[in-house]
Amino acid sequence: MSVPPPIAGFTGREPEMSLLDAAAPAVTVISGPPGVGKSALATHWARGKEQAFPGGRLHVDLRGFAEADPRDPADALRLLLESLGVEPGRMPADLDARQALYRALTEPLRLLVVLDNARDDDHVLPLLPAGDAARTVITSRRRLTGLIAAVGARPIDLGPLPEPEAIALFHQRLGAPEPGAADIVRACGGLPLAVTLAAARVRTAGHPLAALAALTAELRRPAGRLEALDDLRAVFSWSYHGLTPAAARLFRRLGLASGPDIALAAASALAGRAPGETRRLLRELTESALVTEPAPARYAMTDLIRAHAAELARATDPSAERRAALTRLMDHYTHTAYQADLVLNPTRAPIPMTLSAPADDARPSPPADMKAALAWLTGERETLLAAVRQARDEGLDTQAWQLSWALDSFLHEERRWDVEGAAWAVALDAAATLADGPALAYAYSFLAVADGRRQRFDEAQANMARALALVEADGDRAGAAECRFILSYLWWLQGDQRRALDEAGAALDIFRTLDDPVWEGKAALAVGWYHAQRGEPRTALPYFTEALALQQRAGDWENESITRDSLGLLHLHTAEHDHAARHFEEGLRLSRRTGNPAVEAQILAHLGDLYETLGDAGTAAERWREAYAILDDLGHPQAAALRGKLAPVSPSAVPGIRGHRLRRGMSQEDLAERTGLSVRTIRYLESGRAGRPRPETTRLLADAFGLEGEERDNFHALIAG
Repeated sequence: MSVPPPIAGFTGREPEMSLLDAAAPAVTVISGPPGVGKSALATHWARGKEQAFPGGRLHVDLRGFAEADPRDPADALRLLLESLGVEPGRMPADLDARQALYRALTEPLRLLVVLDNARDDDHVLPLLPAGDAARTVITSRRRLTGLIAAVGARPIDLGPLPEPEAIALFHQRLGAPEPGAADIVRACGGLPLAVTLAAARVRTAGHPLAALAALTAELRRPAGRLEALDDLRAVFSWSYHGLTPAAARLFRRLGLASGPDIALAAASALAGRAPGETRRLLRELTESALVTEPAPARYAMTDLIRAHAAELARATDPSAERRAALTRLMDHYTHTAYQADLVLNPTRAPIPMTLSAPADDARPSPPADMKAALAWLTGERETLLAAVRQARDEGLDTQAWQLSWALDSFLHEERRWDVEGAAWAVALDAAATLADGPALAYAYSFLAVADGRRQRFDEAQANMARALALVEADGDRAGAAECRFILSYLWWLQGDQRRALDEAGAALDIFRTLDDPVWEGKAALAVGWYHAQRGEPRTALPYFTEALALQQRAGDWENESITRDSLGLLHLHTAEHDHAARHFEEGLRLSRRTGNPAVEAQILAHLGDLYETLGDAGTAAERWREAYAILDDLGHPQAAALRGKLAPVSPSAVPGIRGHRLRRGMSQEDLAERTGLSVRTIRYLESGRAGRPRPETTRLLADAFGLEGEERDNFHALIAG
């Protein structure tokens, strides 16, 4: 993650800036009380060091003192590794492996890492980069003496701003000099956060001079002064009491929401107001400096202000109102994530725990397309994961389960299997509280999948056994078949191909008795796929054909496109290139018809592989580029897998007869009809054993392919050569 945007109106701190600039140890620890400006100092200094650190400037908020869970070091390493270019498929699963890769990647780099809001020594030790050229700046409310001793870090103990600098900050935030500023900044204890809030309170008042006089008079009373540097309630109250009632209510509601920030739509749900009205209230809060807008239509509060807002909400608002606000927010996240998942994974079986209407009956609009779905899920990732935990903690167990379900496809695509497992662990607790047997079995089975992807096979098998026992005790044959289907995948992950095939076959046998062509088709495809992976293409083919027939019967175009892709790969493996091309092209047509660009890109990539096999490097590169463009536009994590295939292609790579025919979706019979040649002649020409064709034959072929200009000349030269 890159360094945050510049701090508007940063003032002073020249001695500390000089210490950071000086030749220093590899690690600097900035410590001090809350509100003293530790993060602002580190960020402001880092923003000006682009030239000094060509290897990059990375920033991670460790959330060490947030009310929500601090960021785990393994998750922080994931963010740092992603910033260093590690693709999801290469991301190690555990902390030790991530740390080893991180140190290997950072060892040669002149790199700056800012670790913000650290809780303690152990929170940051795994995150220190390697190499003599790397610098690390850490901020914490604690001095981290253990870290200072262990690595020879330089401590910077940050205190309040000196009075001249605090006055300058107050004037800058106020927008004009003010003679009474000294009394105010003294009462603020020189804390930048308090000074900023006080200036905003005066600036946004209807009568600034009267507000300044009232504030100064209040601060001259002993009760109005701050008794300790960490007691900011008085300053917060100055800003809070200047709000309109509606804005004050929204401020309290925002204190209830977990996550690093909140989008306008979510804030509207939390407030129970229309987006336009909510935007107006948020503008009032930003003008009062209680809320920031770090990105358009996204709003955030510091940990201290959030805690104060939550404290006010608990003291002011009835529990029923707080519960209703959180329910609206969780419904918003759950319904929007569910709609995004429907776009992202249209072949997925329906959610077992059906969604009810949102509490405020405001149904979110579904994403326009997969790109919009991925963009929303990516932008809200951290907030949604926090919402899963908060829903469970607040007793909103239904939303906790449903939101975990809705995030599964996205987390799998991103290969964030540790987070996927954590979400299903929350869903498991929620289902147990609800005493919902089917939901409990489903959570066990998908927690098993996440365990298997993390190679925790003992836990995976144990959870799968629990799921299977639940559905069998309930007499749920469809549920038992689904468990067998998932169990086959777990055995495959373990490398036991025989057991994987046996379980998939058992699932297929059950589905054949249930008159469910969609699931029966999925199971038949799985059995065929396992046979194909075992090098048994002739055994696989009847199962693929069965799946295709079932999907056509059910009108299941989404899964049919996947089966067509699998058939294309099968025929590519057996060198039956015409059949491969036919299935790929039909699958491509279906993927476009159903509006599934991810499957479209997958099939285009496989078409590229087909043309590469045929020696048509130019067409192969075209298909790979098309696939990459789709995935890159989506922001899809699988785009990286295609990047390596996109090396520049030699201009001399010209497709032959078979390549041109397959590019146009022609069969050998089609080409024979267009040229007047026999099918036998076409086959002989494509075999490469025919020698040099007559010029008239070459002309007929070029006409049939519609070749003109340079492309026609290149074709003639290739055939004649």
